[in-house]
Amino acid sequence: MKCPKCQAENAEDAEFCSLCYARFEVRLRSSRVDEAADAMREEHQGSRLRCPSCGEMSPLDCQFCLRCGFVFEDLEALMVSEEEVERLEREARALREGVSGSGGEESITITPASDGVAVMRVLSDRLVRGLKPCINARGRDAITYAMKLISLLGDELRAGGNDLRLMSRLIGEGPVTYLEDVELEIVLEALRGGN
Repeated sequence: MKCPKCQAENAEDAEFCSLCYARFEVRLRSSRVDEAADAMREEHQGSRLRCPSCGEMSPLDCQFCLRCGFVFEDLEALMVSEEEVERLEREARALREGVSGSGGEESITITPASDGVAVMRVLSDRLVRGLKPCINARGRDAITYAMKLISLLGDELRAGGNDLRLMSRLIGEGPVTYLEDVELEIVLEALRGGN
């Protein structure tokens, strides 16, 4: 590896230049992935990377999620098109304004494509105001994503000395044949002081 400051040759895994002692930039992913990110950024302007861990949207040249630190490796699988980014931003604005996809102020419909950061902000805001927000999720992927967001929200509340209670019920009548037909309604409640 060439030192960007003095051009001296160094070992590929060196953290400092052996000649001028300049600190090298820490690389979280391979040069091949960085080159792919550069090419994607030029070809897909306006697109973003969606973190599979927390749902945060990041620019294509980010090496890791700015919210949770997840290292982006499979860029194509994580890329969200400019049109999808705009749709998610509209959805987030609607959530902030208290309008959910299902039409009720207290009900938020979560799909695997929902903006997790926006959903968590709205849920947190409603819980702080003493409301009991309701989440609707249909199908295995949406329910799993909803539970992940609820777990992250519960961690944040516990860090503040509070706790999170959730009550859930199946929506619909009759037997469930396929997991994709399962629909849950989940009501959240903040418990002050961890009670």
